[in-house]
Formats: sequence, structure tokens, C-alpha cells
Amino acid sequence: MKENINESEKFVYKVCKQSFLSLWSYANPIGKKTTKELCDILAVFDPHIVIISVKDIKPPKSDNTKLNWSRWHKRAINDSVKQIYGAERWIKTASHIIKKDGSTGLPFPSNKHRQIHRVAVAFGGDGKMPISFGDFGKGFVHVFDEESFNIILKSLDTIQDFVDYLTAKEERYRSDDKTILDGTEVDLLAIYLHNGRQFPSGDLLINSNLWEQFSNKPEVIAKQRENENSYMWDKLIERFCIDTLHDRLEFGSSLVNTELSIRTMAKENRFNRRILGKSFLEFLKLTEQKKVRSRLSSSPSGVIYVFLALPKEEDRKYRLSELSGRCFVARSLNKDSTTVIGIGTERPETGLGYSLDLVYLYKETWTTEDQREAEYAQREFGFFSAPQQTHCHEDEYPAVN
Repeated sequence: MKENINESEKFVYKVCKQSFLSLWSYANPIGKKTTKELCDILAVFDPHIVIISVKDIKPPKSDNTKLNWSRWHKRAINDSVKQIYGAERWIKTASHIIKKDGSTGLPFPSNKHRQIHRVAVAFGGDGKMPISFGDFGKGFVHVFDEESFNIILKSLDTIQDFVDYLTAKEERYRSDDKTILDGTEVDLLAIYLHNGRQFPSGDLLINSNLWEQFSNKPEVIAKQRENENSYMWDKLIERFCIDTLHDRLEFGSSLVNTELSIRTMAKENRFNRRILGKSFLEFLKLTEQKKVRSRLSSSPSGVIYVFLALPKEEDRKYRLSELSGRCFVARSLNKDSTTVIGIGTERPETGLGYSLDLVYLYKETWTTEDQREAEYAQREFGFFSAPQQTHCHEDEYPAVN
């Protein structure tokens, strides 16, 4: 097992942490032999498993261009593919991730519903070496160079957006539709984003410079500005991740159960996070003015969120109890939603810190008895006894006049 990771692996791990967040990405996990590295990065986000292999290979400098490419391709891509396929074989027989230090990480999703994505990142080509991707014999492998990997994860900067793209690309190449790539990976990404986060059906010719044209559109630039509100949601997730990893949850649960709650929040894509981030920021502003105590917020994903903020002097045990009760009532008010997440905190006060509570409620069926209990909580405690619904329209790509 390597004591240190090289600069290219550091780069990949840093990018993965920014996208996948610290609870789901592992650098240099180990496999069956405790001295053997399984892959460079392993990300587990049920049902997705992303296996990433990184090679930093400088091209040979002989006068034979074809031979130079062949040798570079073998070491930079083929060796990564071999490592990825080997890691996948081991994962099929394993129950949990084994971290670099030998400790146990998250469990792998069950074999029945897991989705494995294979990613090779080839450094060192300096944009001069042709990149090929596809099925190398044992499953589709995405192959990125340093530039394309960086752009893709900056553009798809939530784990849900990233795995959605990998899945769509895999399905595209498993279909009968032909794809002729005359440009680069990021030009393929431009087609995907321009077409509403899906690939058009039928044969495709991907020209060069599509990414440059797409990324410079006024509505794309406006989208990036609007997305600033979404990063409040990222901060909440990261705070819960850090507290979980360092056992700082006052009303803690096991890593697996807490991860389920946080994973639900992280499944929100960037557009949904924009909506939720705006809602949470507006809620905090209203609580600071003492105009509201709690709020319901519905995500386009179908998940219902309950925000609760109480004065600092109130006992956290009572805050958690109220948050749990409000989540139950919220489920009764949204019969089509099976999942409710509760986030509790203190009213904002200048110069003072804050704590966070997290509640996860999943109820697939809603019974008559459940309804009676929810109505009792509404009457006795006033939990959303007179809920007000507001509707607002949000465009992912705002119109620019």
C-alpha cells in the first residue's frame, strides 16, 4: 500500500471530494490482500459504485507517432482498465469497503440493484494523445483526460448529476444508435446538457467546439449565477458529513443510518439544491425576524423537507422531539411523498455558533391510524395546523433579455 499519493491522484481525490463529499469517496482503498491497492478512488453512493483508476504517463518521444500512441495508450488507459475490472471482481465478493488504513467503510449496495461505473483518468497526454473509451471486454469504461475530467465534475458538481451523466452515456453506447465523436468528451457533455440532461435519440455526430459555444451562452452564465444559492445545501450536507465522520452528532445513530439521511439530501441535483437552498436561506431570514418557527419545503425530487429553528435557550431534546413530530405531520400533508427529512437548528444570532439536528422519516404506506395521530399533533401542538403553500416558478436556465 502506498504511503503517499502522487500529484495526479491528489488532484482526482480533491475533485472527488468536492463532488461526492467526504462520506462517499475513499482514496486508495485496499482489496483482498491488505498490501494491495484496489483502485485510486472508490465512491459508493447506493445504488451507485464508481471505480476510478488514475495513471500519470508521459508520452514516449520517438519519431514513430503511431508507436508512441500505442505505448502511451497501453500504460495510461489499458492498465487502468485492467485495474478497474480487477477491482470490480473483488467488489462482487465483498460486503464493505476496506479503507486505506484497514478499517471498514460503508457497505456496498446489494448485488441485485447496484450500478457500477468504471472511470479511467489518463494524465500526461497534454491533450496530444487520442482518448478512446467504450467496452474493453468486461463492461463500458469512461476514459477522461485531466482537462475533461475537471470540466465535467465542475459542470456536474453533485454526485447525482455526475452518476446521471455516466448512466446516460452508458445507455447511449449500449443502444443501437451510432455516435461519431469528432470533438472531445466535453463536446459530448454539451449535447447532453443542451438536450435537457439526456442524449437525443438517433445517430449523432459530435463536432468540436460545441462545449465552448454552449458554456458561453448568456442563459448558461445566468444559470451559474443563480446556482450560488444552491451551495447553502452543499454546506449543510458537508456539515452533517463531518459531524458523522468525527462522531459529533449529539443524537447520533450508526454511520449506515445517518448516511441514509444525508444521502437523501445529496441525491438532490444542482437545480433542486438551488430551490432548496433559496428556501432554507429565506427561512433563516424569517426566523431571525421571529416571523416563523418552522417551514415545509417540497423538492422536485418528491422529498419533503421540514425546517425548524428555535431560540438557543430551548433544550435540544425538545427541539428534536418537535422536529420529529413535524416530520410526521408533514408526511400526512403530502400523501404522494414517502420521505421526509427534518433539519433543526437555532435562530440565527450574530457572533454565536449553531447546532444541527437531522431527522429521517420514510413511510411507504399511510394508515388511518397514522392520520389520526397526525391530526392529534396538529390540534394539540399546532404542528402545521394551518399550513400555507406558496408556489414559485424556477427555470434552470433563466431567460436573459
